Amino acid sequence: MQYRLSMARERLHSAEILLQDGSYKDSIGRSYYAMFTAVRALLAMDGQDFSKHAGVIAYFQKEYIKTGKFDKKFSKYISQAFQIR
Repeated sequence: MQYRLSMARERLHSAEILLQDGSYKDSIGRSYYAMFTAVRALLAMDGQDFSKHAGVIAYFQKEYIKTGKFDKKFSKYISQAFQIR
């Protein structure tokens, strides 16, 4: 889990640099992977992992969004980033 959190932070940092540089599409991609990796770290706490991005997102929505553990806006953020990455 710690490894994935570290990867998520690194990807977020890369996204910030790309955004400042005006590389918007690449920044979105790095932002998505930062979110995705952070969600995978969260799922690891449940002993879960999936080989497909859609599986990770579906589990996150089912176990964390629908239960109210996370605000619905986070589902919107990762879903939109997944679509435009």
